[in-house]
Amino acid sequence: MPETWAAILSAASRVLAPKNPGHPEPPRYALDRALRAIRTADRLAPLAGDVFERIDLVHVAALYATIAHCGCHVAAAPAGNGHKVPDEHAHNDAAELAADHLKKILSPDDLDLLTRILREHRKRHTELPEARLLADALCLEEFGLIGLWHQMRTFHAQNKAPEQLLKLWKAQHDYGYWDTRLRDGFHYPATRAVARKRLESMDGLFERLSAENLAEDLPLEIGATAIHQ
Repeated sequence: MPETWAAILSAASRVLAPKNPGHPEPPRYALDRALRAIRTADRLAPLAGDVFERIDLVHVAALYATIAHCGCHVAAAPAGNGHKVPDEHAHNDAAELAADHLKKILSPDDLDLLTRILREHRKRHTELPEARLLADALCLEEFGLIGLWHQMRTFHAQNKAPEQLLKLWKAQHDYGYWDTRLRDGFHYPATRAVARKRLESMDGLFERLSAENLAEDLPLEIGATAIHQ
């Protein structure tokens, strides 16, 4: 599998981390996210209480699911097509992209199972263990400091201010968003427990961000001596 995996990773990396003329290094965000999902799936598998016959294809599916999630499929669109593929079709497009990229690397049976994993991992009641494992690994990306990293990156790219991130967090808290994600977002109790622990580790973080954003962590009066020190 090492040689096959190297060929698969190379094919997916052309979309996940394309080389840009004039830049010394390719962008790493999407590829890093995909590789983290693979590590997560490997660690979750022994805890899930399920039987996974093709963990290797979960690895491959994580690469192409990330292509869909991060919008990297736009880079693979036909020439002259500058429009973003609609979100509801993104994962189907990623499955087709995987089938095209890997048709000379994987067997027809493996390609069929791979595309099935990609199409079914977003179904709440899928009976395919590999799809459930992939879904949990990807969903865990929303929680904890990694989840905050994704939110901050998105807000930064959209030129939004810290106050807007704080408003989003407050709305998510007030409307029970994270309780719903914990209840409905995972197939396995072990993943849910990790997600809950990550949420608990965030206690107080947004309050500190709010205080620093408003400079409320500074004393009301600062003496001249303190200013010049």
